[in-house]
Amino acid sequence: MNCPGEENASLLPRSEDGQQLLSIFGNYLWETLESPNAAPARWCTLNYEQRPRSLWRDWLDPHKLVGVRFGHTTKYALIDLDTLGRYCNAEAVTAIKDALETIGIARTLPISSSVSGGLHVYIPLPTEVPTFDLACVVEQCLIAQGFEIEKGHLEIFPNTKTYGVDKFIEYNGHRLPLQPQSGSCLLDDDLNPIGDRLSVFFANWDWAAQGQDMEMLRAALPHGREARKQVSRRRRLSKTATAWKADLDDEIAQGWTGPGQTNRLIKAIAERGRVFEGLDGSDLVTYIVDVATSSPGYEQYCGHQPDIYKRAREWARSIPNLYWPYGTREKPKPPPGGKNAVRAADARRRIAEAIAKIRDSEPITTIRNFAHRIAEVACSSVKTVYKNADLWHPNEVSVTAEPIQVSVEAAMELSAPKPEPDPPNPDKQQVLHTRGGIMKRDLLEVGAEEKNINNRGVRGDFWGLPQPEPEPSSQGPPPDIPFDECYSLVQRKIQQFKWQIEDLREFLRPRFEGRSSLRELNEYELVKLLYFLQIHGGVCTQCKA
Repeated sequence: MNCPGEENASLLPRSEDGQQLLSIFGNYLWETLESPNAAPARWCTLNYEQRPRSLWRDWLDPHKLVGVRFGHTTKYALIDLDTLGRYCNAEAVTAIKDALETIGIARTLPISSSVSGGLHVYIPLPTEVPTFDLACVVEQCLIAQGFEIEKGHLEIFPNTKTYGVDKFIEYNGHRLPLQPQSGSCLLDDDLNPIGDRLSVFFANWDWAAQGQDMEMLRAALPHGREARKQVSRRRRLSKTATAWKADLDDEIAQGWTGPGQTNRLIKAIAERGRVFEGLDGSDLVTYIVDVATSSPGYEQYCGHQPDIYKRAREWARSIPNLYWPYGTREKPKPPPGGKNAVRAADARRRIAEAIAKIRDSEPITTIRNFAHRIAEVACSSVKTVYKNADLWHPNEVSVTAEPIQVSVEAAMELSAPKPEPDPPNPDKQQVLHTRGGIMKRDLLEVGAEEKNINNRGVRGDFWGLPQPEPEPSSQGPPPDIPFDECYSLVQRKIQQFKWQIEDLREFLRPRFEGRSSLRELNEYELVKLLYFLQIHGGVCTQCKA
């Protein structure tokens, strides 16, 4: 009968030195390394799990070199400094030790790795820690102190390996220390050889492991992993972004070489301004226009010179939805109110700036001309200008007032939709009722014998109900006609009638409970007003009922 845990016990070698060596390096024996004991080493991987006794036997063989890899946890790390590298000297090793002390590693164990004279600086630990976290924190510690992790100069074991999607990726393997006739030996602090006895190696190993500040090291492990993640992302982005920026610069530098290239070039300029200059809004529009108009071939081939500002605004609105400034960790969240609120705020700001430019410098003849001039200077539509009539219309503000300064936040607040007014009292609504005696039910009761029952379901004998057309209600389902189109039709009717402001007010007051401004009407009432205007002849308002 087996003792508890006996089935899982490893078959260790009889030698105490072998057992102690395997207690350090034998916790993960998959895909171990093997090479003839010759220079240069020719390593091959054993595609199976090595037996502890076999590993100790091969370590004793003077004709072989053996190496191991790391598992999920480890009790050590090592720094490999090649002979001809920048850091294979006493001064660099001292600097590396000083750097490692910042993460709690106070003691190290230097060893000559082979006859080539390379150095292995071991980092013994008293307890196991996650392998990848240790690899990250050692790497980031040395990078922060100015060391360059580079093959042939300075390598770290365990390495910060990539994550395997299709198959498991092993950590890099390293040779075992102090093998017979391998040239590996112990070194003092001045890197002088002090022998190759395993007993001295184990004593120095235990001494170094007990001197580590594990509390500081464990606190640094998660920070090292997070720093590695950020640096890795920046490196990937940096390589891609550099090529991307170079392509954009080359494309923009050549400019127009023929017709039909405006959209592509403006998009390239907008991408560069957004991603690598961090611009948006009006700043991005200005950047696009400045770069485009100064690019080669603009005067000769660009067929959109009259509306270059319009094109720039269109791309400045769409590009931020697809790209964001380089270096930001994630796509910025849309501001409160959504994209429409941002566009409304930007339009409102441009309208305010346009009013400030033209108010004192240009004569104002009519409201219509003033609105069109504002739209031209603000690079906006006339509809948008009328939506922001409170900034310029004489009914709302004086056109001779001081220039209005509107911030984006204030513009967004002012441009927010106003709450709908409370519905009118049902007693005051002018509801049209069907006159008695003409409903289908009444017709069937009065003259059912004269109607063909088989025709039930058709319109009946009347072509229409003898009543006036119902007026559009201020409540109920949304009208079919869009708000902007309805507003434009109302404006056009008022212009056809050649009404003044007082004429319009007199027309509105009796029909909309004393309200005298178009801005006080909701979308349903605007449709109702359009109906009144269409049946109105445009005569003097004093003659209307």
